[in-house]
Amino acid sequence: MYIITGSTSNTGSVVAYQLLDAGKQVRVIGRSLEKLSPFIDRGAEAFVAEPTDAQALIEGFRGAKAAWIMLQPNYIPDSPDFSGYQAQVTAAIAQAIVANPLEYAVTLSSWGADRESGSGPVLGLHHMEQIMNMLPVENLLHLRAGYFMENTLSYLPSILKNGKASGPFDQDMRLPFIATKDIGHAAAEALINLNFTGRQVQELHGQRDLSIREATAMIGNAIGKPGLVYQQNTIPEFKSDLMAAGFSANVIALMEEVVIGMNSKHITTSQMRTAKSTTSTSFENFLVESFVPAYNRMHE
Repeated sequence: MYIITGSTSNTGSVVAYQLLDAGKQVRVIGRSLEKLSPFIDRGAEAFVAEPTDAQALIEGFRGAKAAWIMLQPNYIPDSPDFSGYQAQVTAAIAQAIVANPLEYAVTLSSWGADRESGSGPVLGLHHMEQIMNMLPVENLLHLRAGYFMENTLSYLPSILKNGKASGPFDQDMRLPFIATKDIGHAAAEALINLNFTGRQVQELHGQRDLSIREATAMIGNAIGKPGLVYQQNTIPEFKSDLMAAGFSANVIALMEEVVIGMNSKHITTSQMRTAKSTTSTSFENFLVESFVPAYNRMHE
């Protein structure tokens, strides 16, 4: 039995479907039976539970051999304490594993999870890794994913409104851009092959590193706006935009910390790029498959 937490997420859904395609017995965990129905149709067993409900998760993990563990990164705008929420989810999962020891587990972590401070919401993943390392899991793999290509979808409003991409990051900073589906594929392959032992950390760097300046130029070409430029917002401007969008002071402070951490290279990769950390989806393919359709929908 394979347990999939965060099964309706971009990564969790890929893991679940790939395991089902491989003929594995899969139990998907989520908040809504309706949202889990596509997995049921493919042969999965569904278990409805809140991510923070330890008693429910203890039952949900019963009989499991392996699990995909993730803290769904849903930045609830009015969340008074997002870090506290991350800690609650981690604690609930920990109780479930203590009650149901696992042979194998793969976690969704992040580049920068090696840092003990100054990493915003990534710090919650650092703590998750530390707690998982102490649990009764025989073989544990932390996948530290790079910068999600999907994050560039946040440029769409400013492109449509102002004719330029905008964000708080240094445009010359090179990032390990990765498609979330490739994270799911890497996790599924690890769970199918079960070829990791002990406690391991594997960074996933995407197909290649790109600067935000390069990524913006590629976006412009893809949407028919050659010469599209990126405007770096100041931290006060960035925080003001988040405040206007209704985000809590706690979430805004975490976002400010991660921006400063990335711009200062405090948050960076810690492993050399290898064939194992290089994934297949190029930024060009992501633009065709995801960005351009999203732009066209908003542009209509």
